[in-house]
Order: sequence, then C-alpha cells, then structure tokens
Amino acid sequence: MLAPLENRGLIEREPDDALRAAELEKENAGLRQALRQARSSQKRMITMHANRSIELDKRIAALEQHCAEQAARIGAFESGQAIIELGRQLMELKEANARLVESAQRVWHLDKTICAAHRECERLARERDSLALRLCTQAADTLN
Repeated sequence: MLAPLENRGLIEREPDDALRAAELEKENAGLRQALRQARSSQKRMITMHANRSIELDKRIAALEQHCAEQAARIGAFESGQAIIELGRQLMELKEANARLVESAQRVWHLDKTICAAHRECERLARERDSLALRLCTQAADTLN
C-alpha cells in the first residue's frame, strides 16, 4: 500500500536523513572538540592574564608608594623644612669645625713647646757631658 503523497516524501528521505544525521553527529563531535580546545585555551589565557594583572597591581602599588614618598619630599622642600634642616646641620658643622681649629692650634702650640723642651734637654745633656768631662779632666790633673 502506498502512503499518501505528502507522507511518501518522508519515507523516501529516511535514508538521506540517516546519512545527514551521521554527518551532523560527526560535525557535532568536531564542534565539541573545538569547543573543548577553545575553553582550554581560554582558561590558559585567563590564568596568564590574571597573573599579569596581579604583577601589574603589585607594580602599581610600588609606584604609588614611591610617588607618595616623593610627594612627601617635595612637600618638605616646599615648606622650607629641608632648608631649615640644612641650616641646622651647617651650624653644627661650623661649631665642630671651630672646635677642630682650636684643637689644632693647641696641638701646634704643644708641639712647639715639646720641640723647645727637647732642644733644652739636648743643651742640658751637652752641658752635663761637658761638665762631666771637665770633672774627669780635673780629677786626672789632681791625681797626676
């Protein structure tokens, strides 16, 4: 018995539909594999970008800290605090230099005094040796 005309097209297409279903299954499997690969690639990229983002956040934090330090230094210069501190240090160094100059002068005077004392000692030693020689000579003359 023959099916009505509209149903006959369905019957005739069944072998084509099975072939088409197999093609669709094969295409579907390929698409699933491509989707898995794309997801895996996306996960790698997300991980890589997350790590890069963390590195950049750390770098930004370090630069912000450096910027804050520099802003504080600039603020100190603008307020004149740095100049005041340099002036204070200069005054301390001037006082230390004056004490050093005074000490150097004392050392120079002491050195001159020591040199004079040394010359006097040498003169006294020569005089002693001369007197000792005269005494020996006189003693020798009186014995003879």
